[in-house]
Amino acid sequence: MADSRSSALLDEDGNLFGLVNVVDALAALLVIAVVVAGAALVLQPEPEPPAPNTTNVTLDLGTQPSYIVSEITEGDTYSPSGNSQLTITDVHLTPQGNQIRVILRATLQGPPDGDSLTYANAPPRLGRPLTIATSRYEVDGQIRAVGGDNSFTQEDTTVVLRDTMATAEARDVTPGDEIRLSGRTVATIEDVAAYATSDSTEQTVFVEAELDTHRQQSDRRFGGTQMRRGQTVTLPAEDYTFNGRIEKVDSGLQPTTTDVLLETTVDAETAGRIAAGDVTTVAGYEAAEVRTVTTYATQNPDRKRVLVGLSLATLENAGRQQFGSAALQRGNNITISTESYALSGTIERVGALEPRGTLTNRTVTLRMTDMRADMADAIEPGMTETSGGETIARVSRVNTEPSVIITTGDNGTVNVADHPYLRDITITTELRVRESTSGVQFKGESLQQGSAVVINLGTITIEATVVSVGL
Repeated sequence: MADSRSSALLDEDGNLFGLVNVVDALAALLVIAVVVAGAALVLQPEPEPPAPNTTNVTLDLGTQPSYIVSEITEGDTYSPSGNSQLTITDVHLTPQGNQIRVILRATLQGPPDGDSLTYANAPPRLGRPLTIATSRYEVDGQIRAVGGDNSFTQEDTTVVLRDTMATAEARDVTPGDEIRLSGRTVATIEDVAAYATSDSTEQTVFVEAELDTHRQQSDRRFGGTQMRRGQTVTLPAEDYTFNGRIEKVDSGLQPTTTDVLLETTVDAETAGRIAAGDVTTVAGYEAAEVRTVTTYATQNPDRKRVLVGLSLATLENAGRQQFGSAALQRGNNITISTESYALSGTIERVGALEPRGTLTNRTVTLRMTDMRADMADAIEPGMTETSGGETIARVSRVNTEPSVIITTGDNGTVNVADHPYLRDITITTELRVRESTSGVQFKGESLQQGSAVVINLGTITIEATVVSVGL
């Protein structure tokens, strides 16, 4: 007998409560369950996207015109796509030619890519070109470094630079000059030394400069220039442009004073202008002072041989003294220039103002042969040559005799006769000489038997051969 309660739930046709077929009810419940599950899935909140990665890069924009540079500022941003962004965090400017080189530090933000990120659909590789486009400017650059801080490791670097400049421009180079780019000071001239050259229109100028450099890996750079000897740095000041070769790094000008003895030959007028106490000033820099002057005659009465003792304002470089572009050593040439004359000569001594040796007088016998009678008669005892107000040669005795001629007779005999108008002369002189361990010198030249000397006796200049050197 059927349970009465079951009969109440299902009728004879299998309908639930007499209304709904059991199979249909189960199907409906299944549909409802699927709909509910789908709704739950649809209504579930979307998962959060992964947090973006960031890295810092150095971006080299190359040279840019000043009107672009003035717009580039820390804090500028650019988004090439919705999930990538670039932010400028530091700006480094240096001069290059007539333009400005711009190097940036920037922070890149983008989706993670392993330990790195994807910026504008690619990782930030070295050498990759990037564009920055803002409402004010658009520039292109290349990635030079990846990682590190968001600002440059900047430091002041002291260097010594050398340039050859036009004389008018050299006068404008002054300690305290600032090199400014778009309102930023990138270099300062701390000290200056200037020297004459063999070309009166040019001067050699050394500057001690403090440069605003930055580190790239282990190298210090001023823009794209590595700080090392031989590299060239351009400093465009307001009144001049200094294109300097780096002479020293991490060291400034080291001025010293060095005495030298300079030898040169000049015209008689210039020789008369040279005086102790003369100062050579180049672009406002006192480069040399004349301390001693000794003038000697040459075979040409219009030319004088001059020995000049100079105190030079030199620069120490790698333990050696330098005057302009010349190292101070015997045999090298240097040039000095004053308002009234210029001298270029050979260094005879370093560390001294006078020739070697002790001054003394020696009796020297000289001889000249085959002189015209009128020339021979012009040489008389008592004639002198002076230099700087001092007598350096005096004729004490003159012996003149006819020159000898040898003839052959018709019969083959050899005859000796006096020349009708040529004379041989023997001259006894007192010469002011210098004695040293290397021998006796007159006018800086070795004095020994057979050597030649030149003496200017005022009305006549003679060149004679040394016969003997006495006491």
